[in-house]
Amino acid sequence: MRFLPTKDGINLDVNKAPDFWDLGEMTIEELKTKIDIYDKRIKFMLEEGTRFRGYKNSSAVPSIGYRVVEYITIYEQTPKGGVNSRLEDGTPLYSPNYHKIFERFNIEHYINNLGVKEIWIWMGGVNSDFPCYDPKIHKPEDFRNWWESNMSSPITGDISNSNRDNNDLPIYNSTYTVYGQNFRRSHAEAVHNHGHQLEAILSHVDHLQFGNTDLFWKKFVGQDEDGDFITGRAGWTHMPPNTTKHYDYTDTMTLVESDIEDWTPDNSGEKKLVNVDTYANLKYHWLEENTDEIPQFIESQWYIYWMQNMPGYKNGIQYEKTEMSNWWIFTADWDKAISSELGLVSKP
Repeated sequence: MRFLPTKDGINLDVNKAPDFWDLGEMTIEELKTKIDIYDKRIKFMLEEGTRFRGYKNSSAVPSIGYRVVEYITIYEQTPKGGVNSRLEDGTPLYSPNYHKIFERFNIEHYINNLGVKEIWIWMGGVNSDFPCYDPKIHKPEDFRNWWESNMSSPITGDISNSNRDNNDLPIYNSTYTVYGQNFRRSHAEAVHNHGHQLEAILSHVDHLQFGNTDLFWKKFVGQDEDGDFITGRAGWTHMPPNTTKHYDYTDTMTLVESDIEDWTPDNSGEKKLVNVDTYANLKYHWLEENTDEIPQFIESQWYIYWMQNMPGYKNGIQYEKTEMSNWWIFTADWDKAISSELGLVSKP
């Protein structure tokens, strides 16, 4: 879904959805073209990311494929929902009213009858702390904030990177996840959102199986006994294995020994020196021949590389004499996986 507010049918209404840095107006057609490119990159990254260690195994198959069921473009701002959060001065930031949106476009049909599992919603909004904010034209009722990921589930409730309000989305017959995507950002931030959703669901499954989240956060991501991030394991959405600085995808050239490419829970896998060049120089089959044209390219390479190192199809990784599951089942079919009591580690 794309919410592209316009007053004249030609240009984006920057009163409703201004640029973060106030870089000027954009036509609706320009914005739609940009979003089309982003969507193709997102689809590629998410599918490529499920090829277990595909960067060194050309025969690795993806565990997930994405099929677009419908494209819905709305030339309006999202309807105002409840207060999502507040700025320091108390100014409210509103969530989109998903109940109103989903009723209007009969999203229940897509979930219950067509098997849709994800809804990607491109949106724009203004906050009073944006550099482009102009109190003469931007009103508090136009301020929008949304969760990067938001789940609705009839069996587990909301397991997502949100405040986990089980009432902010309609509950249908099966689980679905809504991804809030900012059209003033890019494909990189959109896949970043999926990374945080992976962290939410995998740590939840970890807790269901073992009563804690140590296997995912401490053994896979890399944390010490106090929960502080450490280098040398597989990292997470914010941190490659060679840094403990948030969003440090390109700056830290320090080489750190990591088992990311031979990860085992007991840390017995082969270590190699890794830094930004480890994933920046990988040759993925991007849609663009000239990858210099892709914004946030190295950051995007990190997300693919990180996902490819999660236990996937035929991973063969052992944990206490039992093989790790294919972790992508929890994205592919949450309801089936949870109902079958699958864990991060296969049942003996």
